[in-house]
Amino acid sequence: MRGEELLATLREEARTGRPVAAVMRHAARHPIADPRRPELAELTADGCAAAEAFGAQLGDFSRVRLFHSPVKRCQQTAECIARGLAGAGGRAELVGAHPALGIDYIRDLAEAGRLTVQHGEHFVRLWFEGAVPPAVIDPAPALAAMKLDFVRAQLAGAAPGTLDLHVSHDWNIIILREHLVGVRHEEAGWLTFLDGVAFRPAGRGVRAVYRERFREIA
Repeated sequence: MRGEELLATLREEARTGRPVAAVMRHAARHPIADPRRPELAELTADGCAAAEAFGAQLGDFSRVRLFHSPVKRCQQTAECIARGLAGAGGRAELVGAHPALGIDYIRDLAEAGRLTVQHGEHFVRLWFEGAVPPAVIDPAPALAAMKLDFVRAQLAGAAPGTLDLHVSHDWNIIILREHLVGVRHEEAGWLTFLDGVAFRPAGRGVRAVYRERFREIA
């Protein structure tokens, strides 16, 4: 099942008695036919089924809140996760969309699409090293800080047993994986569907986790 490694991480972090969260990629989508309009691709039937199966595994948490990108496939993923949890006897709160989880930081979709076709996965390194103009896409370090602030704000005051899932996009999680956890894109490879970075409060800061790697951030 897609998402098994993220589920295992969330359960492990929840054993500390603290609330946990994850910024996770949506489920499987149809191919992006036009790189200038990536938001148009919706979930496949298999993607919906995988998201429901993911949701059915969340019964260990007493409260599940679902946030998502304004892009439709992320909303669809959140709704499928909620449906899967309901089918297993639980209930999720669909909090709704937030721009912090979206793709508004891509300032020029047409040019970003052209560059990704030209450079392939190396586009990520060019972006992270500041070689892509901010008129095309916002700098990654500032984005990582903004997204972390959003996750922390939702976790603040959350009770033990709470799980916050923030359904987003591969580039968003790749940003967090590298800039917060220190896992380089070239080391980990492209992010799979329903994978993500987990978070929980730790001391006066937050712990960010991807697989066996983690960092504590003040």
